[in-house]
Order: sequence, then C-alpha cells, then structure tokens
Amino acid sequence: MFIFEAIEALESYFPLSFQESWDNSGFQVLFKHNILSGILLTLDIRLETIEEAKQNDCNLIIAHHPLFLQALKNFDYKFYPENVLYWATKDEISIYAAHTNLDIAPFGLNYHLCKKFSLKNFFMLENLKPTFIGELEKEQTFGQFIEFVKKTLNVPILKYIASHNRSIKKIAICSGSCADYIYKLKGFDIDVFVTGDLKHHSAIFAQQNGINVIDATHFYTEVWSKDILFECLKDLDVKVIKSTKDYIPWDYI
Repeated sequence: MFIFEAIEALESYFPLSFQESWDNSGFQVLFKHNILSGILLTLDIRLETIEEAKQNDCNLIIAHHPLFLQALKNFDYKFYPENVLYWATKDEISIYAAHTNLDIAPFGLNYHLCKKFSLKNFFMLENLKPTFIGELEKEQTFGQFIEFVKKTLNVPILKYIASHNRSIKKIAICSGSCADYIYKLKGFDIDVFVTGDLKHHSAIFAQQNGINVIDATHFYTEVWSKDILFECLKDLDVKVIKSTKDYIPWDYI
C-alpha cells in the first residue's frame, strides 16, 4: 500500500472539503508515493512523536492538530515546529492532519463525545458547527455532572463556571478551543456548555448570562481523536498504532 492510498481511505470518512477556511488539514509533509510501513496516530506532533514513529517503523503520522496553521515566513530547524518538519523530512516520514474536518464530520469528534457522555437526541447545530446539543439519560446536579465529566474524559483537574443551580439535563458540547461560542449559545435552552480554552472575558460573559460552563481543556476533549482515526483505519493491511507520547503541555499545582 502507498501512503496516498491510506489517506484516500481516511478522507472517505473525513473529506478535506469539511474543514474550516482558516484550517490547514491535509498533508504537512508528503512522501505520498512511498510504500506505507506503518501509521502512528497522535493528537499533537512533537519531536517525541517523530522518534516514536521511527521506533515503530511508521512512515506516516496522522495527527488531529496540524503542525502549521499558517505559512512559514522563515525556517530555523533548531526550534519548534520547524525542528519537527526538519526531522520528518530527513527521515521521509509523511505527516497528515485531520483537524476541523474531523471535528465537523457527522460521525466525527463531537459526535464521539456525545456517545461517550451517553447523550440522547443529540444533533449538530448547523449554524454553529461543530457544536452538538443533547440530553443526559438522567438529570444530575452540577456537582455530579462535573465529576461525571472528569471521570468520562479522564480529566485530572478542570475549571468551571457555576452561574445557576438548576439540574443538568441538556448539554452543549464543542471540543477544543470553542469557548467563544458562548456568545452565540446564550439564546439556546441548555443547562451547561462543555468545551476547552475558556478565556477570562468569556467566563465573565457566561457567569453574568446564566450559562454554566465546564472547561475540560483542549487536550482532554480532543485526545479521543486517536480512537476515531484508529476505528477508521484499523482494517487496512498495515500496522496502525496510537501514540503514547501525547501529553498536556502544562502541570498543575
């Protein structure tokens, strides 16, 4: 199998036409006519990811997050992310990103989160993609729901906005960096919004407008992308493995 054939299989699930206009899904490093030796699935791409691919004889890395979102204006191979590009190119390791096309796809990342939370009657908001709204099987207090999110997403610590004390039933979910969607969600009948990367002013807006929010971090709402990619590619006649080198880039005290 050639590298480009594996990507054709993946794009049958998550076409690049689904991606947002600002995004850079697709090949970041391309040796598409090389014979495929193995695929490494990851959330982010670091030097450790390149080394892990080499150790496992994988010459294709498929990541959720692109290595670059904007064009490079200069290149210094000593610093991230140019150092990743340098070593990937030197070792002929192709890099491909399935980013917002994976988020927005009908059975993509946010659909997967709805399934993890066992939501009922969930659907994507067409004018606010990739946000989904759904209902819990049973109402919970906000405190119970916070613990439920921590356990379900395996989040060691999270932050939240408690702006009301109603029972939690109807949930809005948008993985990654969607906290600014709060401004458009204020008119929807939801009890809590689960997302990541909550900013100071967005938090004040939510608190003042009666919107409960859980920031489960960008990492822990999107690390599940590896599971989705694996399910799509596991039947290919090639080794497919999930990275063990992904980690959240900060510590808590």
